[in-house]
Amino acid sequence: MKMFRTVVMAAGLMSLSAITLAAVAANAPTRIAVLDREAALLGTNAAQAAQDKLAADMKPQRDKLEQLRRDIKGMEEKFVKEAAAMSERDKKALREQADQKANEFNTLIAQVQKRTQDAQQDLLNRLLPSMQAVLEDMRKAGNFDIIMDRRGVIYVDPDLDLTKRVVDRLNASK
Repeated sequence: MKMFRTVVMAAGLMSLSAITLAAVAANAPTRIAVLDREAALLGTNAAQAAQDKLAADMKPQRDKLEQLRRDIKGMEEKFVKEAAAMSERDKKALREQADQKANEFNTLIAQVQKRTQDAQQDLLNRLLPSMQAVLEDMRKAGNFDIIMDRRGVIYVDPDLDLTKRVVDRLNASK
């Protein structure tokens, strides 16, 4: 019986301790900060350099796309202006040329989009671990309980927006 009373008393003390801790935690202010991850990643020097390199690397493809666009537009204009005077064979040939240019245009667009997505994913894979480490350091230093996505918050005190500080820390770490 004495053992039972000791166990009940210990359980009661543990329950009281848990209730006390919960009450203290409920009264402690929750520290919340926000971060725009996309802006933080794209704002880094590494992201700017990667974007500049990609733009330079993709210039021949962009030029080719623009030339194809002009060619297709020229063919459309020619068809509109000269369709009445063209033979069916010439109309068909012009349509086939336009279709070929349109297919080439669409293929090149898909290649450019794929390469851009691959470059963005590579950048993300390189920067995300560093950003996570910086965020963890900032969370601890600022004693933040929660860091939310900035785009989901209507208003935040600018002092609680970590985006610029994360960019600065990422730039300093490279």
